[in-house]
Amino acid sequence: MTKKITTLFAVFIMILLMIATRGHDNWLSSFVHLPDFTIPALFIAGVYFRHFWVVFTLIFSAIAIDNYAIIHQGVSANCITPAYSVLPLTYYGIFWVGKYISALMVEGNIIKNASLIIVATSVQWLMATGTYYFFTATYAKTGWLDFPAYIAHWSIVEIPVTLYWMVAVMVAFTLMPRIAPNLSAAKL
Repeated sequence: MTKKITTLFAVFIMILLMIATRGHDNWLSSFVHLPDFTIPALFIAGVYFRHFWVVFTLIFSAIAIDNYAIIHQGVSANCITPAYSVLPLTYYGIFWVGKYISALMVEGNIIKNASLIIVATSVQWLMATGTYYFFTATYAKTGWLDFPAYIAHWSIVEIPVTLYWMVAVMVAFTLMPRIAPNLSAAKL
């Protein structure tokens, strides 16, 4: 029962962070704009939670947050193209890569774990961005000719912010057992 409560609490916290950071106009963005926490939440779920309901809850929450922002807050639906259907699949891929990461801590496997995080984040971004690009007016006008420039511009802007979150998560998960020994991150 304790593991279930711990899992529910962790999922609740991750969803709150996703709501606060998903890039839409909300109460927190008026004070500070944090990068999207969705990918880090999926990595955490893949590493520490073996229940599939966790990943489906996180993916469903990301879609629900976007739909709420579009329908009720008037956020532009520019990114809602047929490519949006690929996004949940790429999110699920991040979850599966998380299963191959031993821990989100600074430890002996840090090079392997960091490499997996960097490659998975980059591939997920490339797939999501590539399909989005294909379904926009840019592709209709220029085809794939402008795609390398598009990738060069936006990858530098968007990929590092996810990696910053992952560094923060790894530092927090490394320091947590040292500060509060009862709060160690264990696989559930």
